[in-house]
Amino acid sequence: MEFQFDCPKNLFTMDAIKVLIIDENILVRRAITTILQQREEFRVFWLIDEFDTVETVIRNTSPDIILLSLENIEGEGLDILQKIRSTFNNLPIVVISPRNQEGAKAAITALRLGAIDFITKPESKNLILFAERHLKKRLEPLITAIYEMRQPKNLDKLMLESLTQPQKSFEDFRTGVKDQQSIEIVVMGGCTGGVQALFSILSYLPKDLAIPLVVVQHLPRTYTEYLATCLDAFCKIPVREVKNGEKLEAGTAYIAPGGYQCEISQSFSDIVASVHRGPRENSMRPSIDVLFRSAAKIYGNKTLGVLLSGCGCDGLGGAKEIKKHSGQIIVQDPRSSIAPDLPLSAISQGLTKTYCTPQNIAQQITKHSLFIGRDYYNNQEKEVINTNFLF
Repeated sequence: MEFQFDCPKNLFTMDAIKVLIIDENILVRRAITTILQQREEFRVFWLIDEFDTVETVIRNTSPDIILLSLENIEGEGLDILQKIRSTFNNLPIVVISPRNQEGAKAAITALRLGAIDFITKPESKNLILFAERHLKKRLEPLITAIYEMRQPKNLDKLMLESLTQPQKSFEDFRTGVKDQQSIEIVVMGGCTGGVQALFSILSYLPKDLAIPLVVVQHLPRTYTEYLATCLDAFCKIPVREVKNGEKLEAGTAYIAPGGYQCEISQSFSDIVASVHRGPRENSMRPSIDVLFRSAAKIYGNKTLGVLLSGCGCDGLGGAKEIKKHSGQIIVQDPRSSIAPDLPLSAISQGLTKTYCTPQNIAQQITKHSLFIGRDYYNNQEKEVINTNFLF
């Protein structure tokens, strides 16, 4: 049994963020270690023996986060991920995958299986030496955010405390949103943890849903293409990566392509998607805010915005714009979110009192939409619906 750590001093201090790297390529291990060692709070371990020793290494080092290399879906990486998830269910795993089609398949599959997030690396192993800027940009904030996510939080208390803040939108909530208000468009956005929620939500939507859905999920280009393909095979409604100028059709979900901004616009008598290389917003392209603002402008009070699991602030500005146009906002229940920060922020800023599990988000979409086959929802109402409202 062999493992290696980078710094013997203060290894087990309370503030140390212990990172275990599982990657066969020594260049990758060294590149990541060099970046993380620039900050004192990181302690880095390498798994340098056979992969079947991973459980022992985890027990001996007690890492806070694991960085797991996945080259494709055929290798041992996914088996290791599932082994870790079954034995150490609450241990965050970040996938490191190449920025190509095989890497996209591996990363999306890993996210569905419970990985927290991913980092891309160059296709060529030798190019890792020139990728320090990219890795540093992704690694430091991601690992710090995941470490903070692991700290004990009383989400019930945080959600209720938000009601004590002086927020006019909370005071006007009951009269401002009618329970049976119909919608004509759903715009949805997520970041860390959003992929898992998307599979749950879209799989519960009926095939005769009579409104379109447009989704921003923070992923690079090749990854969004595969995400759409995978969701399309998994769901009743068609799902595809949206193209510039494409008319938005009822009963179809559109995934914004990575690396591009996606907006909803009017083109003669049709409402279409506008995909362009606009500037980053909130350091994101695609940005949830960009999509949400455009939907509010076109659809007004017929817009439903949905914020899923995620970190950061992207989506909050757009949600405010939807509310300004008398549209509706619901969020994923922070307690069901891998990263509760985004939905919690929406609640605390008075943008919504409605928070749902992914399955119940689908029921809310169905409830408020104008869809063919009303009997579908009547049957769904016979089931126990756990949608929550903050009062």
